[in-house]
Amino acid sequence: MNYFLGVGGVFLFQAVFSYVIILAGTGNGSFVGLGAMLLAVFGIPATAIINLVLIRTHRKNPAMGYIGRLLIVALILPLAQLALLILVSVFRL
Repeated sequence: MNYFLGVGGVFLFQAVFSYVIILAGTGNGSFVGLGAMLLAVFGIPATAIINLVLIRTHRKNPAMGYIGRLLIVALILPLAQLALLILVSVFRL
C-alpha cells in the first residue's frame, strides 16, 4: 500500500497536474507548456525514484517524519510548474 500511494499516487498526481499546466499555458505564445513538459519529463521519474528509495529505507520501522519528506519531494515539481506559469503571466514573458 505504501508503494501504491507513495510512488503510483504521486506519479498520477504529477502527471495530471503537469497536463493541466500544459493546457493552461498553451495558446498565448509563451513557452509555459514546453517548460512544464520538460520539467515533467525529468521531474516525474526522479520523484518516483526518490520516493521509492525513501519508502524502502523506512520500510522496517516507519516514522511519521518520512511522510513529510515524501510530501515535500512530491510537491517540488507542481510548485515549480505553477511558479513558471505565474511568472510568465505576471511578467508577460
